[in-house]
Amino acid sequence: MPDLLRPPPHRGPLIAAGAVALAAGLGLAELRIAGELTPGYHLFVLAAVAAILLALGLHAPEEDGGLPAYKSVLLVTGLLVLYAALLRLADALGDSSGGLPVATMTLTGLAEAAAALAVAVRTRSAVSGLLAAVFAMVAVVAAWEWVFDPDGFGVARWLLGLGAAGLVLGSLALRARRPRQAELLIDAAGLAILAIGVQALLDAIGFLGVFGSEGLPGVWEVVVLGAGFGLVAYGAIDRLPGPAWLGVANLAAFVLIVGTDGEDTLRWWPLLLILVGAGAMAAGLRPREPLPPEPTAYRAGDAPLASRTEEEEVVLQVRVDDAPPR
Repeated sequence: MPDLLRPPPHRGPLIAAGAVALAAGLGLAELRIAGELTPGYHLFVLAAVAAILLALGLHAPEEDGGLPAYKSVLLVTGLLVLYAALLRLADALGDSSGGLPVATMTLTGLAEAAAALAVAVRTRSAVSGLLAAVFAMVAVVAAWEWVFDPDGFGVARWLLGLGAAGLVLGSLALRARRPRQAELLIDAAGLAILAIGVQALLDAIGFLGVFGSEGLPGVWEVVVLGAGFGLVAYGAIDRLPGPAWLGVANLAAFVLIVGTDGEDTLRWWPLLLILVGAGAMAAGLRPREPLPPEPTAYRAGDAPLASRTEEEEVVLQVRVDDAPPR
């Protein structure tokens, strides 16, 4: 049995591709025949598939001290199927409200975050750590809604903002030792800030049942804009596509939020960004000062002792003082 749960490395990509197709098929089946079978049957199938996928991912061998791509795919697919099983477990225990109430989101989010964190610690899987951070944030926000039932999304924004700040600090702590984990913590922080912008957009178009909302407060506009610029800069400096695309998404959310707030004026965000952008480009394109002259080359016989060679052999010359030792 252990040998069956240890994917051969040369067949790992094929097994991972099959796992993705299997998970997609299960997702479609859950949507199409959700009411045709009892929740217990759905739970059994999803839990069994999640256990198999996670076992394959955990037992897959590493390559040169790192995780091969197919191992990460198996782990992520297994964790996502596990979350679907947790939702079915909540349904089987009596949650038949037809939606995702905050109590279910809190408990399933905590369980999924704990499972993803355990996988991340055992396998050093960065993407599993990303899932743990995302589901932990979901659980925290849902728990606040569940316990305090606030009016509006204001406190949830602060929770997401503080969570994003904590993820950034964690990324700085891991940047030298675990660069991949540090990158994905930045991705999780970017997703948390993006959630603030997406909520404001959905609120503005009435998707959440609120027409004519007041929009995103000014301080959070600054946060979304700053996160967008910061993520783009981080991705450009370290040549990482994930943070860069998340930065673009945050900037797009900012433009849509501010551009549809009903104000027909160039004050203040459009004018400020136009001036800052034009000034930065002008500073970069300003005439360059002439470079200092190149240093003169060494003349024959003047090269430093350590750099002299004779017939491709390094000759070490030591200058000895003729004075007698004291």
